[in-house]
Amino acid sequence: MNRFAELLDRLAYEPGRNAKLRLIAEYLRSTPDPERGWALAALTGALTFKHAKGGMIRALIMERTDPTLFALSYDYVGDLSETVALMWPANPERKPNSAPTLSDVVKTLSTLGKRPSTSIRSQNVQAPIRSAPNPASRVTATYIEPSPIAAARMNV
Repeated sequence: MNRFAELLDRLAYEPGRNAKLRLIAEYLRSTPDPERGWALAALTGALTFKHAKGGMIRALIMERTDPTLFALSYDYVGDLSETVALMWPANPERKPNSAPTLSDVVKTLSTLGKRPSTSIRSQNVQAPIRSAPNPASRVTATYIEPSPIAAARMNV
């Protein structure tokens, strides 16, 4: 997976079409099957996952981290995938420096089932983030407005 991520980074910063084609050809030549096939499918847009959508990823990260920390981090970073990549808890069973292969990632995302997101934690993520002035200073404090269901449960 690291080699594929490196290829994507290099493609993003390479301005020339022929240079991009050389990078892709070099990657495909030096990568064994089935990694090569998954990479080609991802590059051509032919790789889709039925249930791996933004809402599911948001719900999964909300189960694993503090919802307020996620909301503040997402507001600061501005991109869901970058925020999740930075915040995702480490797996203690995996070696610290071992990344999954592209095949492992595809297999995991392909076998995901649809998960209902009915917990309070996943509902809070949908709540808008607003800024309110702090009367004690000129600093702006950020807070999360609870969803109507969460507010009812908290008797707010």
